[in-house]
Amino acid sequence: MCVFLYTATISYAIRFEDNKIGYETIGREMVVQVISAPSTSDIVIPDIVYYDDKAYTVKAIKNNAFFENKALRNVILPESVVSIGNKAFANCKNLTSVQLPAHLESLGRNAFADCPSLSTINTLGRITVIDNSTFLNCKSLGSVPLPESLERIEDKAFYGCAIKNVSLPGSITKLGALAFANCVLLEDIRMGSNLTTIGSQCFSNCMSLENVRLSNRLTVIPENCFQDCSAIRNLTLPESLQRIERSAFLRCSSIIFLRIPANVTSIGDKFIDECSSMDSISVEHGNSVYSSGSGMLLAHNGEKLVRCPEGKQISTVVPGSVREISAKAFEGCSQLQGIGMSPKVETIGERAFAGCSSLKGMALPAGLKYLGEKAFFQCTSLEQVAFEDPASDSKNPYFQTYGEQVGLYDGLFIESILSLTFAECPKLQVVKLPSTIKSMADDAFYDCKSLYEIHIRALNPPTIFKLSNARTSRHITVVVMPHRGDLYKKASGWNRYTIEELVDLDEFIESKQKEIDAQRAKEQAKQAKKEAKITKEEKKLMRNQRRNEKIAERAREKEEKAREKEKRAREKAEKERQRLRANRKS
Repeated sequence: MCVFLYTATISYAIRFEDNKIGYETIGREMVVQVISAPSTSDIVIPDIVYYDDKAYTVKAIKNNAFFENKALRNVILPESVVSIGNKAFANCKNLTSVQLPAHLESLGRNAFADCPSLSTINTLGRITVIDNSTFLNCKSLGSVPLPESLERIEDKAFYGCAIKNVSLPGSITKLGALAFANCVLLEDIRMGSNLTTIGSQCFSNCMSLENVRLSNRLTVIPENCFQDCSAIRNLTLPESLQRIERSAFLRCSSIIFLRIPANVTSIGDKFIDECSSMDSISVEHGNSVYSSGSGMLLAHNGEKLVRCPEGKQISTVVPGSVREISAKAFEGCSQLQGIGMSPKVETIGERAFAGCSSLKGMALPAGLKYLGEKAFFQCTSLEQVAFEDPASDSKNPYFQTYGEQVGLYDGLFIESILSLTFAECPKLQVVKLPSTIKSMADDAFYDCKSLYEIHIRALNPPTIFKLSNARTSRHITVVVMPHRGDLYKKASGWNRYTIEELVDLDEFIESKQKEIDAQRAKEQAKQAKKEAKITKEEKKLMRNQRRNEKIAERAREKEEKAREKEKRAREKAEKERQRLRANRKS
C-alpha cells in the first residue's frame, strides 16, 4: 500500500489599521484592500499605507467595507484603487459625494445601493460593467458619467435614481432588467448604436420620460419595458425590431400612434393596453405576419383582428376581411359608442369587448360560430344586443317561423351563450338570440339590472337553470316563436319567467296596420283639435276687431259732433259781433 503525502504553502492575510481605517493584504504582493472605516463624516483613503515598516499600495475596497456607515458623508478614494466590492458603500444613508479613481476597473453589485443622499459621482473610471443594483435607490443621484469602456448595465443598476438624461455610449450592448426602472425624473434616453439587448421592465414607471431614441440594432422590446411611461408621445420603433413582448407599452397613456416595422413577427398580449390616447396602429408594408386596417392591428391576411387601440373614439368598423376577433381585441376601448361588425366574422374571443363602457348597441352577424366568455363584460352603457339569424331571410323584427330551415344549421353556427358573456351590463334591456342557441350559462346575464326582455328564435328551449342572479331577473319577459309558448312554459328553468309568443306574419301585418291606422286617427284628431283651436282664436280675434271698430266709429262721431258744435258757436258769435257793429253805426 502506497501513501502519498502532499504539502501546501498556506498564506494568511495580514490585517491592520491605519488612522482607524482597516486594511487587509491581498496574496503575496505588497497590496491591500480596505475592509473597514471609522464612523466619521469625511474619509480620505491614501494610495500608500505602512505597516511593520513596509509600504502597501491600496488596490481595492472590499465587500461591505463601508456598509451601513451612517456617519459617512464624503469619500475620496486614491487613484491606486481599481476595484470596489459588493455592497462596499451600501446603505450609507448620509453619503453625499464619492470621488472615484480614474483607473477604476470593477464596481461590485449593490456597491452604492440604498444611498438616498448620494448626489455626486465624479467618474466611473474605465469599468466595463455596472453590476446589479449598483446605484439602486440613489434617490438624489441626478447624473452619472458613463465611460466609453462600458459594455453592460445590469439589472436594477440605476433603479429609483433621480437621473434626468441618459446618453449611452456606443460601446454598450446590453441593458439589464429594471436597469432604469422607477427613475421618475428621467426625461430623455438615447441608446448607443451597438445596443442589442434590453431587459424586462427596463424603463418601467419612468413617468417623465418623453424622448426615446432606440438603437437601430435592437431586436426585442421586452416585457413591460416602457410600462407606465405616461409622458411618451412619439416613439419610433427601429427597422431591426423583430419582437414586441407582453405589456411592453402598458399604460403609456400619451402615445397617439404606433408604427410596427416590417420585420416584427411576434407581438405579445397587452402590448398597448391602457394606452388611452392611442387611436391608430400602422404596420409597415412587407410584414409577413401582421397588417393593419381602419387603424387596427390585423393578421397578415386580414382575417384576424388582433387589437384595436383604446383611444379610438365614437365609432369604428371592423374591416370586411375579418373572420376572427381575438380575445381582448377591443377590451378597454372606453370611448367607442358603436362598432360596425363585418358580416364575415365567425369567432369572437374571450373579453373581446370587455370594458367598452360607451358602447350602446351591438349587432352580431348571422355567421357567428363562437362567442367567448365575458365577451361584453362590464359594457356599462350597452342597451341592446341582436344576433342576426342564419335561418332568416326576413327583416321582420318580430321573427318568423322558419320551419324546416332551422334544422339545416345544427352545429354550424353559435349554439351556446357562455359564462358571464353579458355580465355586469347594468343598462342592457333587450337581447335577441338566434334559432341555433341550445344552451345558456346560468351567469351569462349576471347583474344585468335593467334586462327586461329576451327574444329567442330557438324552436326548442335551450338548456338553462336560470337566466341571471335572482335579484336582477325577476321581471324578465321571454319572447318566443309562435306556438312555442307552452313548450317554454313547461321547460325547466324557463318556467320561472313570463313567456310571450310572437304573432305570425299575417297577424303582425294586421296588427301593424291597426297601429298605423290608430296613429293616423290620433294625428288627425290632434290636427282637428289644433284647427278648431285656431278657428276659435280667429273668431275671438274678429269679435275683438269689430268691437274695436265700433268704439273707433263712436269716437269719430263724437269728435265730429264736437267740431260741428264748435262751428255753430263760432257762427253765432260772428253774428253777434255783426249785430253790435250795426247798432253802433245807427
